[in-house]
Amino acid sequence: MSTPRTDVDEWVLASAAEVARNVARHGVPMTWSEAAERLRRTVELLSGPVFVVDDGGTFTPLPQQEIPRWQETGFAESVACAAVHYAGQPYYPENPQSSRVELAIPWDTATALVHLLSALLVARLTAPTPSCNEEQVEAAQLLNRLSADVAFEFSRDDDALLGDEEKVGERVYLLMQSCDVWQALDLLGNGREALRLAGVTDMEILDLTLWEASCWLFGPYEQAS
Repeated sequence: MSTPRTDVDEWVLASAAEVARNVARHGVPMTWSEAAERLRRTVELLSGPVFVVDDGGTFTPLPQQEIPRWQETGFAESVACAAVHYAGQPYYPENPQSSRVELAIPWDTATALVHLLSALLVARLTAPTPSCNEEQVEAAQLLNRLSADVAFEFSRDDDALLGDEEKVGERVYLLMQSCDVWQALDLLGNGREALRLAGVTDMEILDLTLWEASCWLFGPYEQAS
């Protein structure tokens, strides 16, 4: 039997209500006790040692993080998000601009965002008066992160890649941080005119992608209002 940890118990007591509330507002039933148990099990999974295996079959332990993942800001919301996704439903963060929770974004929408961000950089850098300001740097960094997300999924050695178990709302998804999706929408919204003048993308596709990504970030009812 494992020894009780006061720090974990205190964190669970302080976070269970937040998890239950965030799950419940998506129509997925969860009691305080169920939320507390999910938090404890998550900490147990993350607290165990992690090993890498070399070609010779030798297991080498990876160094532990100085600050455990469960102590990071927003981790309780990530637990709530995972519970909602497990129920097959999309999760909508309360503060999408700053939240680092990983949202289930449909593959076609996720790849369209990457394509449009790339087109925006091309439009900015090939304009009659090319610019390379802080916004372009942010766009390039964001494009790099989102492209890495897509590339990682394609590189997985998994026969079940994009299978039925990776569906939310009947659509195959890719996990992307809420704040990254919000930033992509902000950059593309502000760059709409640059994309139009450059003629590097279909404006109807741009508008459809922005609308759909917004629905997965804010929810369709919020969009309608």
